[in-house]
This record gives sequence, structure tokens and C-alpha cells, in this order.
Amino acid sequence: MDLRQLRYFVAVAEELHFTRAAARLHLAQSALSAQIRSLEREVGAELFTRTSRRVTLTPVGDALLVDARQLLAVADATLGRARLLARSKQRRLIVGCLGPATAELLTPVISEFAARHPDVSVDVLAFDFAELLPCLRDGRADVAFAYFPHSKDELADLTVVPLAEEPRIVALAESHPLARRDSLEPADLADEVFVTRAGVSEVWRDFWLLTDQLDGRRPQLCPRQAVSRDEWLYLIASGHGIDTAPQFVARRYHWPGIAYVPLVNVPPAQQAMVRSSMDSSDLPAAFMDVARSRRRDIGRLAAAEAGIS
Repeated sequence: MDLRQLRYFVAVAEELHFTRAAARLHLAQSALSAQIRSLEREVGAELFTRTSRRVTLTPVGDALLVDARQLLAVADATLGRARLLARSKQRRLIVGCLGPATAELLTPVISEFAARHPDVSVDVLAFDFAELLPCLRDGRADVAFAYFPHSKDELADLTVVPLAEEPRIVALAESHPLARRDSLEPADLADEVFVTRAGVSEVWRDFWLLTDQLDGRRPQLCPRQAVSRDEWLYLIASGHGIDTAPQFVARRYHWPGIAYVPLVNVPPAQQAMVRSSMDSSDLPAAFMDVARSRRRDIGRLAAAEAGIS
């Protein structure tokens, strides 16, 4: 048994769907199935019950999932600490974000940090929504610019500095009847099918599904979950469903066949800087201090992006 097989097993266990898990892992489904069969042979029992309609965990699979998550968390934390230590010795800082749109909001922070620490090299790397917090735990990034909310489990051992609020929008196909509206509110979307992201928590998913605004009722979900931003945009443009998102998506991701409509009467999205509390090096803490001191500038940039005066 190796860690790679355990990661494959956890992905299938979380998706309960081999095709979605393979897409999430960027593997061919046949290769994923072969790895799961190899793991089952090593364990000596089936981990999944497979039928033509559904995939479920066996009792052995249920037990392994608990231990596998713990083992992978320890492995990621171990590698993460080594990566962070290596970068601190090199005086290098990696900032994770969602891409160029959010990186622009960090310009005042990065500029001031560079002025205070001219000996430090700062790199900005783009991650997908579901990877922004994991990238801190496995050391791929030192700090991350993230959108909230997240569950308590996801935020364990992380330090969070709230920065600014950002309006939300609805992304839908241009051919959708609601695409011609000047604005939309939750009641308008109650009967719509939503396209969701793979690998995100229920807290995150429910926020964008407007579950609280719909009196605790989740709307219908598209059977196919998006494993990347491009797939999410494709599914929406193809009419598989709609979704809500931060305002920056409408400003920066123009996709053929997609319309963006302002979403009103909902809480805004919350932006924050996040770092691992387990990282004892001085650079992430120093960057967070600068972010805290420049949050008004970030708020002004976010408002300008949203067209708010």
C-alpha cells in the first residue's frame, strides 16, 4: 500500500462515483479502477460495493476511510513542514490565490511586503477553489487569499485575517430566461439546477447554493460535479445548470455562452488571508501583518472591481 493508492481510495470514497473521482484526480477511469482493485487485493477485502446504479463503501471501506484520511493528513503535514522550512531558509514566500483576478487585489500587500523585506522572493501561484486551504497544509503555499465560509474542520490549525467583502453574482447560460434580468434574488433560483464543485465542504457548498436563504432547502444539483474552473464554466454555458460566485468571476472569466447577473439580498462573499498556524517561520506571519494593515486598500480594489463607488 502506498500513499498514492490511499489518495485514490479517498477520492472515490468522497465522490462515490468512479468517473467523477477519476476526473478529480486527472486519471483515466480504467487506471483508477485498476489501482482500487490492487488496493483491495492488498487489504484482502472489497472496499466498495459497485452496481450499475451506485457505488457505496463496504464496512471495511468505511473503516479504512477514517484511517486513510488521518494518515494522509499526517503525511501532508510532514511534507508541508519540510517544504516551508526549505523556503524559509531560501527567503522565499509563495502566495496562493484563485488566479490573476484575485492576485491583483493583493498588489498593495505584495508591494509593501517587498519594500519591508527586499531580501525575500515572493511568488504567486493559482489554485482552484478546493485547493486553497489544502495547499497550506501540504506546503505548496505559505499564505493564501481565500473566500469564505469554511467549516471548523477545514480551519483547524489555520490563522485567518478577514480582509474585505465582495458581492455575489449568478452565472447562467445566455439562453436561460433569467439571463436577461437586471438582478436576481434567492427566491428566483429556488427551482433551478445548480452546478457544484467536486471536493468542497458542505459549508462552502451550501453558502453558494443559497441554502440558508432558501429556508434550509438545498436546490437540485447537476449530477456532474465540476473538478476545475473551466469545467464549471463549460457546464454552465452548456445549460447543465447555474451557480453563484464572487463578483470577480464576472469581471475576469468571460466564457462563450455565459451571462452573469448580480445577486441581491444575500450576504456578500468574505475575502481573507490564511496561513498555517503550525508554520513557525517569520515570513508568513509578516505577510499576514501587512495584509491586516492594508485591508482597506484591498476593500477599495474589490469595490472598484465590483463597480461600487
